[in-house]
Amino acid sequence: MKQFLVLVLAMLAFNCAASFDEKVAASFAAKYEVCALKLKDTKGYKLKALGLKIKADEIGRDKISGDYIKAFVKEKNKAWLLPLHKCKKFADRL
Repeated sequence: MKQFLVLVLAMLAFNCAASFDEKVAASFAAKYEVCALKLKDTKGYKLKALGLKIKADEIGRDKISGDYIKAFVKEKNKAWLLPLHKCKKFADRL
């Protein structure tokens, strides 16, 4: 019975909010955009910051919907808590 209840609640949660791929896309786009802002004045990371911003815009262009925007705003608020060394790792990977 518990498994059925969990399944029903999960289905309701997915129907009311952004889909999983929209949430993942919003998370990465928010992290890339915030890190681009944090790194834009860091020596040696100016072009990498631009690359992060371009990648964030590219992700956002593919996923324009109301649910995506809500998820993006939520994730962007969380992304401000990322330390600078994490942002540098994101930039170095791109």
